[in-house]
Amino acid sequence: METNKIEKLKAEVQQAATEHLNAGDADTALSYYSKNAAIVSNGYLYPAFQLFSEHVREFYASLRKVDLAVWEDIHIPIINAGAGIFTAKFRWRSTDTKGEMLNLQGVWSAMFVREKDCWKINTRHESFSP
Repeated sequence: METNKIEKLKAEVQQAATEHLNAGDADTALSYYSKNAAIVSNGYLYPAFQLFSEHVREFYASLRKVDLAVWEDIHIPIINAGAGIFTAKFRWRSTDTKGEMLNLQGVWSAMFVREKDCWKINTRHESFSP
C-alpha cells in the first residue's frame, strides 16, 4: 500500500478514536462500536456486548462533566484498507453528579474496522494504571 494511503487511513482511525474518547453521551460513545464487539476492561472480559453497553450507559448517566480526555504516545499500524489498530496511553479526568472526581490513566487499544463509510471498534482493551 502506498505511503499516502497509509497516512490517510491512520488519520481516519485516529479521528474515530478521538471522537469516541470525546463522546459526550453513551449513545455517541456506543455508536463507535461494531455490534457484538469484544471488550476487555482492566482484566475483565465482558461476556456480551450488551453488558458492556449497560455499564457505559450507567457511567455516562453518572457523569456531570469531563475535565480532561487526551491520548498520548499514539501508535496506529494499518493492517489493510479496512482495518487498523489504535494504541495509546490515555488520561481522563471527570466529575460525577455527586461532585466526586475520577482521575484515570492507562493504556487503550482497539481494532478499528471499516463498516460502510465509518470506522467501528471491533475489539477493545483498556488497562488502568494503579
